[in-house]
Amino acid sequence: MYEVIEEPIQVGAIFKGSKIKPRWFIWKRRKYPIRDVTFRWQDRKGEETLLYFSVSDGVNTYEICFNQKRLNWFLSKVSIEG
Repeated sequence: MYEVIEEPIQVGAIFKGSKIKPRWFIWKRRKYPIRDVTFRWQDRKGEETLLYFSVSDGVNTYEICFNQKRLNWFLSKVSIEG
């Protein structure tokens, strides 16, 4: 089950051409390594393009988003196993 979060986060990512590969993120002063990017998709909110990534740290799944217009990241949802 997913919990909606919608909070800003810091993300370490590799930008290569038009491709983005998130490597880690910091949420509530804790650093989460990204082991897998399981899915990517794009959405729009008015004039803003939002790039979504479903990522895993090996235990839990997170949905993170990059706003291409504002150049910021946020944690959208969390699915905690256990």
